[in-house]
Amino acid sequence: MWIAQSPLQERLLAVMAKGVWPSITEFPEADLMAEGEALVVSPLFGETVELLLAQWHDLDDPIAVTRTICLGLKNNPLRDPLIHAIDAIAESAIEDLGPFVRALDARAGDDNSPLSIRIEAVAGITRFALQSPKHAAFAFAGVLRLIDVDDDWVKAKLCRLTSVLHEQLSWADAVESLIALSKSEACAVEASQELGFVEMANAFRSEDINAMMEYFSKSASWFNESARLAEDAPRARMYGAIASSLAKYLASDHTEVVDVVSLNDDARWVAHYNPPRAGASWLHPPPEAELEWIPLLAPLNSRVPPDPFTLLAGAMQLFEKIRSIPVPTQGGYAYRPPQGISKTAQQGRLIGLMRTWLQGNACASMSVQGRAQLDVGLAQLGASPGKH
Repeated sequence: MWIAQSPLQERLLAVMAKGVWPSITEFPEADLMAEGEALVVSPLFGETVELLLAQWHDLDDPIAVTRTICLGLKNNPLRDPLIHAIDAIAESAIEDLGPFVRALDARAGDDNSPLSIRIEAVAGITRFALQSPKHAAFAFAGVLRLIDVDDDWVKAKLCRLTSVLHEQLSWADAVESLIALSKSEACAVEASQELGFVEMANAFRSEDINAMMEYFSKSASWFNESARLAEDAPRARMYGAIASSLAKYLASDHTEVVDVVSLNDDARWVAHYNPPRAGASWLHPPPEAELEWIPLLAPLNSRVPPDPFTLLAGAMQLFEKIRSIPVPTQGGYAYRPPQGISKTAQQGRLIGLMRTWLQGNACASMSVQGRAQLDVGLAQLGASPGKH
């Protein structure tokens, strides 16, 4: 057990032991900075950073405070305090994240630091790059720096970081990096699953329907590979079914058969029993987001083939929810969906939504002639490439 080394540290521990968050009046900048170099390498690093950032706009010497925090990012030996400090920085209103990014970059490249610390440094850089994309190159380099290390847990976490960098910051080397990770037995299941999502993102970014179908086929193949390698893979089965169905129905191939009941059970299992690993909640949407895909499969359980663009619209809506990540904003969080959805995909979504509307009662007041004209227009706009 760690023992406080000074009266200030003892006071800080005593306040927290009461379940009360320490106030900046009790722990002002001058007191914290007097012991700053000791505090930032102690288990109290996270609390120290929070207290200093709470005073950010009233600091006497913000440069010295920044330098001290960076000292902790480079040297604190404990994973949890480091994560706490990164959380505090990410949730603050600091505009210039550059010094913290560079400090974490140095830590990610420090061969003397444990791999569990280095991967958290890369994760921290990724978080900061999502808030300030000009730092994206540091995140890309961080992943590549650790991609060949011999550590199962690190490789598994790299898989998710890599797909986030692809979906949010359009990292060109993401697919190649995930393929390299998929060759490692330790993370082949997770890498294959993330490749499924990455290729699904590529499908929604495509400006050509034929290319979109090809990406959906790749996506389904990777999800199926993940399911093949795993003892149980409910998420991979779920999204493999969706990707495969989209590839086939967009090509006017209605031979796809989906076991909807089984996949609904998978969705409930994923939502209720598959929480994010410790320190990774910022990489995930709310768990209930996965349940929203269940209505998407309802048409697949019918004898009448679903309209491909209706399925596409539902899949896009689902994808944007399940692959969104929380990004700090003033006063809270905003869930940001994957970036770069193409005009073609957006047009397909609009067609699907309009066809869903036409099938419902909302358009009951429309004239027969008006509805017929709209049907013809949508048919021309969304003619499947498989019919040409």
